[in-house]
Amino acid sequence: MPGSKPTIIERHSIFQSYLLLKSYRAVSRMLGWSDKTIKLVVQRWKENPEVTRKKGGGTPRKTTVHTDRRIIRYMKKNRDITSYQLRQELELTYISDRTICRRLTESGEFASYWKTKTPFISETNRKKRLAWCRARLDWPVERWRRVLWTDESPFVLRFNRKTRVWRTHNERYEPWCTSASVKHDAKIQVWGCFAAHGVGNLYLVDGILEKNQYQDILENEMLPSADLLFGREDWYFQQDNDPKHTANVIKQWFIDYDIPKMDWPAQSPDLNPIENLWSILDHRMKSRKPKNKEELFEVTKKAWYELPVDILTKLANSMPHKCQAVIDANGYATKY
Repeated sequence: MPGSKPTIIERHSIFQSYLLLKSYRAVSRMLGWSDKTIKLVVQRWKENPEVTRKKGGGTPRKTTVHTDRRIIRYMKKNRDITSYQLRQELELTYISDRTICRRLTESGEFASYWKTKTPFISETNRKKRLAWCRARLDWPVERWRRVLWTDESPFVLRFNRKTRVWRTHNERYEPWCTSASVKHDAKIQVWGCFAAHGVGNLYLVDGILEKNQYQDILENEMLPSADLLFGREDWYFQQDNDPKHTANVIKQWFIDYDIPKMDWPAQSPDLNPIENLWSILDHRMKSRKPKNKEELFEVTKKAWYELPVDILTKLANSMPHKCQAVIDANGYATKY
């Protein structure tokens, strides 16, 4: 069924059909429009063959084409400027902030969005990230597969990410359409490691992780995992630059044990594939219903050791793409 108002193309079709059939009713039956609409279109066409819209009685447009272009050009140079600031800078005191927003939206190029939150990256670390990725962009995938990726991550008792539900408009607060949230849910922190072909040990951190407990993890969890995953093959150890990871006692431990440690750029969680693995692990446990921290760790450990190897391999193989993404972003944060 045609819309409430015929478009220019539809009005042209109506008039051409009328020239052939010479009957409003015949055109109405053929095209599906009412007799009244057909008659109105034909009469207006006879008055104005170009079918241009008549000037309405609304408020005249307050900006010219030149002013609209000035607004768009200025915004392109200052992407985070507000409509109020833009109006003041261009001295457009005769229009409102809302008019500024409409002109920018009418361009079809831009819309207003909330800024995406990303980890802070200083200028020094941005340059280091860029140099690090450029130096390793040509590493073969086989080399990335010999890295032991490590990190810590918290897990809460209840899955607290957004989930979808099918409902009607008025069922928003029905029990089956809501997800209960807890302000301070119980949580655990775990340490884990993985390589392209398997996961290592998963360790439940006791309280706040400090350098002494971290050294115990390296000796009792990391080393057995590396022996299991790599045997006598060459491998690299990866960790971020958290203070407990870079303490003097930890640095000396790596020297004493002659561990091949990979240097890592600061403020770079987007480069570490284990961050993606934590997210995957959490999602695979979304139906969890543990009653306490002990049960939560058992559920987490079970899901950890059941992670498919193809996921681990894909994450390790993604490193060239991660490096390229950081280079494309000129060292700034990327999506991960």
